[in-house]
Amino acid sequence: MLETPQERIELLKAGFTTKEIENVYIKLNNYKVIKYPVIVELIEIE
Repeated sequence: MLETPQERIELLKAGFTTKEIENVYIKLNNYKVIKYPVIVELIEIE
């Protein structure tokens, strides 16, 4: 599952977030996450 971009687009249109799709992909393909990357978000301070 989720082998083509079209399948991912259909899930996005159905209301899934990209993070949810990523989690489904990891689970269905039996991947094991060893360490999650550090995510830095930049914000503007006015």
